[in-house]
Amino acid sequence: MGGTALGLGGWEAFRLFKRPDLAFVEQNKETLDHLAETIIPVTDSPGAKDAAVGAFILKMIRDCTPRKSQNNFIRGLADIMARAQSEYARPFVSCSQAEKTALLEHFEKEGRPYRGLAGKLEHQLTGDSFFTTLKKYTVLGYCTSKPGATQGMRYDFIPGKYVASLPLQPGQRSWATE
Repeated sequence: MGGTALGLGGWEAFRLFKRPDLAFVEQNKETLDHLAETIIPVTDSPGAKDAAVGAFILKMIRDCTPRKSQNNFIRGLADIMARAQSEYARPFVSCSQAEKTALLEHFEKEGRPYRGLAGKLEHQLTGDSFFTTLKKYTVLGYCTSKPGATQGMRYDFIPGKYVASLPLQPGQRSWATE
């Protein structure tokens, strides 16, 4: 039993710390666009695809993400593509909006960390999950893009006086400037 546990632990450590296959992520940039568009769809404001969030996610994964989280993201991207193929018999990019949402909801539930100390320990050992990384970079990429900041959120290039806490009115967009 000890040998089996040691072998499985070694295999998991290898999967987390191996050299990430970043070419796989670059080859699936269109899938990244569709994943981000599922999280922030087009409404009366531009969606994530209009803000080029897929390219932003690719750059962040390649240049700014720790190796453990890179490997988790690559494994999750491959898993979501395989799951779309097995459940709906077509690639993720060809799925309907409801199917894409169902797939992402599954990966959101799967990627939730444990609560409390166990969750902190898990995060320290394994890094961010696929969905956590995807969601974080989608929101960051959208909110820092020109379409997201100027059309998706309320933008005031020259703000007035500073008010520390100002309640939003019903239907008012969040502020892009601080």
